[in-house]
Amino acid sequence: MTTALVVSRYFPNDSRTVGVHQRLGTQVQALAKVVDRVDCLFLQPVDRRYAAQEIQEHEARLRRLWSPAVWIRVAPTLVDDEPPTLWQRRGRGVFDFHAQRIARPASTAAACDAVSAAVDGRPDIILAHRLSSMCVLMALARKAPEKTRRAPLFFDLDDIEHVSWFRRLLHDPGWPAERLQLLQVPRLMLAEIQAIRLAAVTFVCSEADRRYLARFPGTEHVQTVPNSVTFPPLDDRDISEPLVLFVGSMGYRPNIQAVDLLVQEIWPAVRAQVPAARLVVIGPCPELTASYHTADESVIFPGFVDDLQSWYARARVVCCPIRHGGGTRVKIIEAAAHAKAIVSTRLGAEGLNFEEGREIILRDAPAQLAEACVRLLGDRHGAARLGKAALQKAHGTYERGAVVDRLAGIFRAGGSLNLRHRQEP
Repeated sequence: MTTALVVSRYFPNDSRTVGVHQRLGTQVQALAKVVDRVDCLFLQPVDRRYAAQEIQEHEARLRRLWSPAVWIRVAPTLVDDEPPTLWQRRGRGVFDFHAQRIARPASTAAACDAVSAAVDGRPDIILAHRLSSMCVLMALARKAPEKTRRAPLFFDLDDIEHVSWFRRLLHDPGWPAERLQLLQVPRLMLAEIQAIRLAAVTFVCSEADRRYLARFPGTEHVQTVPNSVTFPPLDDRDISEPLVLFVGSMGYRPNIQAVDLLVQEIWPAVRAQVPAARLVVIGPCPELTASYHTADESVIFPGFVDDLQSWYARARVVCCPIRHGGGTRVKIIEAAAHAKAIVSTRLGAEGLNFEEGREIILRDAPAQLAEACVRLLGDRHGAARLGKAALQKAHGTYERGAVVDRLAGIFRAGGSLNLRHRQEP
């Protein structure tokens, strides 16, 4: 039996999957086309334990959602306590990547032991899901290099973490002195390059990210694997209303900021021109954004919903005023899959292949974003044309099945020698 090992810190422990889980699911589906069994090892906080029955229920759900070949293990090994001294919290990370916020919880002997034991199971392929889990395999490679050489190691970098961290600290620090953590960015960047060099193949979500990394030596095995969604059946009816939609978890800081900007600055200008317009913000954790407490009856926060498709059908415009973060936004791909007119900041649409003016409207100033929304809300046919053009562009590039097949080809090629060796009598 051939097997793959997936190491991740992102356990999808409920049905409210977000972008990071959608991407992980795509990778698991691709692995299931190449091997007989996919073992997912989820590193979790030490105080988060699951009964055997809960694990079985989550496993059954993921088999329905991802693949029948999925098996899961949960290792409560992460320690997320703040170190006691200022030097340990801030200064040490300038020189030591494993002391930085992204790596520190997994930089424990227990996490390394859990991954080491899983590698001892002799998987044919290993996939590290994001840098927060790859850091454990990097530590294992230093302690026992022979273990990480037993099977081809694939690394899904997804977002380039040092870019996201740099942007956040520069433009949106939690407090003024937090900008001092910019001193940690060079060490974080070096860790990402080291991780890329350790892996047989590294995945990023856009060509822009791949070209950026290509400037560094040893990154020639980086490949673009875009984020993707499952496209719903095409409905030619236009039942849209003057409704603007934003979709995203409020547990993600760039989404919180985008919604605050949308509600506080963009939406009043839209309502002044289109009094009948409504704004709907969908996603878990709505209580984490200050805008949730608005008294404007035209702004609705339904939280997490099971049926997104009906909301997309009613929406005429999807607005994505993201100002920070990295990678690519699944929310824009999803809107294109539903043939919706999209208005976004340039950074919000970063790394996506939609043509400005024909398949998406890109603006950065709040007044310009509001103007674009007003124009599309008042032009049903123009909004429909923009949405259909976005759908046409998205079809080959961002469709889940096509991305799964491409990923499976990469896994198959990268793991061919190891798999062939295992299958020989």
